[in-house]
Amino acid sequence: MSMFKKITIIGVGLMGGSIGLAVKKKRLAKEIVGVCRRESSRQRALRSKAVDRATLNLGEAVKGADLVIIAAPVGEIVGLARVCVKFMKKSAILTDVGSSKKHIVSSIEKFSSKKTNFVGAHPMAGSDKSGVENAGPGIFKGAVCVLTKTAGTNTRALSRLGRFWKSLGCRMLILSPEKHDEHASLASYLPHAASYALSLTQNGASVKLAAGSLKDTTRVASSDPELWKDIFLLSSGPSLSAIASFMRNLEKLKIAIKRRDEKTILKFLRRAKKISDSIPGR
Repeated sequence: MSMFKKITIIGVGLMGGSIGLAVKKKRLAKEIVGVCRRESSRQRALRSKAVDRATLNLGEAVKGADLVIIAAPVGEIVGLARVCVKFMKKSAILTDVGSSKKHIVSSIEKFSSKKTNFVGAHPMAGSDKSGVENAGPGIFKGAVCVLTKTAGTNTRALSRLGRFWKSLGCRMLILSPEKHDEHASLASYLPHAASYALSLTQNGASVKLAAGSLKDTTRVASSDPELWKDIFLLSSGPSLSAIASFMRNLEKLKIAIKRRDEKTILKFLRRAKKISDSIPGR
């Protein structure tokens, strides 16, 4: 039985396309409508079969929708939400999949609380690839999806959206927007920052010698630079805190190597290995 009659997905790229394909596979909606910015994007969305219909008209797409998911770049989410609430019915749920939650949630709640039910979401899934052509219904299986809860969150909308993401295969976690950004800065923002920095540290000769370790640790540096520019700026506080913590640890290793302190180096590496081995999916 369908969970929603109509779902509208704004932004049918990797994430939006994957949501559409997963919803179709699980038969969670009777109709999926995609919103695209360009005609070429609309055609790609239709060819992917991630949506039943695709349009460039945002207002038309959200009218009558039971669930509206904004899967656009983080820098565009608030602006799109501001337009959405003008056309959505009051019983509908509005959500997003942005990686930065404090700014997005606080901004949208200021103009949406009396007009629609907004719940911020962040499925910790994806790829260094982009575009609907790289979308797939299985990327959410076993992934953590964070739903944000504030004093203004509608609990029934929160519960319903939680059931939706569980149906797509996610493990649920409910956090405040602030706690989300604090944890995500270490689990997501920092790995990307370190990967970009590591890539920049290479030279022509080292790249030619690249083996598995360099490929693995720089993989996410192939992610969309525009997307990550916005994430770092919108979550600058948590990002800077995570980078500072990383640099302190790197400095400890640097000093130990300089002093040829075998005991400290080994302790450092063993502690790091223990944490790495504990990461789910290893």
